[in-house]
Amino acid sequence: MKILVINPNSSRQMTAHLDRALRQIKSEQTDLTVTCPPNGPLAIESAYDEAMCVPGVLALVEKANKEHFDAVILACFSDPALEQAREISDILIMGIEETSLHVAAMLGAKFTVLTMTERRIPSKAAHVRRFRLEESLASIRPLGMSVAEIEEDEARACAQILKVSREAAEQDGAEVIVLGYAGMAGYAQIVREQLGVEVIDPSCVTLKVTEALVSAGVKQSKWGYYSYPPSMCV
Repeated sequence: MKILVINPNSSRQMTAHLDRALRQIKSEQTDLTVTCPPNGPLAIESAYDEAMCVPGVLALVEKANKEHFDAVILACFSDPALEQAREISDILIMGIEETSLHVAAMLGAKFTVLTMTERRIPSKAAHVRRFRLEESLASIRPLGMSVAEIEEDEARACAQILKVSREAAEQDGAEVIVLGYAGMAGYAQIVREQLGVEVIDPSCVTLKVTEALVSAGVKQSKWGYYSYPPSMCV
């Protein structure tokens, strides 16, 4: 099967990081391509950034359809352009936020989402409500680090992820930790081993779920919500 992973920002460093992490866990039968738009924000840290990346993401989704990929994964923990991409696509489109939050709710009574900064907490809470998972949410905790800081200092990022995850487990009752940023790929096993809680690496978990759905032959319904835009039906 052919799967395209889109890092919606234009950071080639983060794209390479994702590529390394996902190639370690992909199935042998999966032909994996990890890419990013040539233009757009270098990091997605606001609603404005999310909006700015949409045209580049949709262009890559259209290309994936023409090049006969079986699925596309949007590797940003806000799922920018997810609904629009599903409307224009004949192939399966998966978002790492939607997928990982639903999986987290299956694996424990309560989950905590780690996000970069405090200002992103309201948007993550809104997304949890959108997926109707409020009853499973223990907390949303900020790391207090920007995207650039996480990418530039892996040792500090790892230490902070461990610290905040421990607080979520001990103080909030979280049984599952969701690493709410695609650039945290690769840290899940460290947290899992040291704390004993389950940890969701959104990009890696979504890749495995996507492989399973492609193998099962299912994709988003084109009846109703994700039906083609009128401009594509002429």
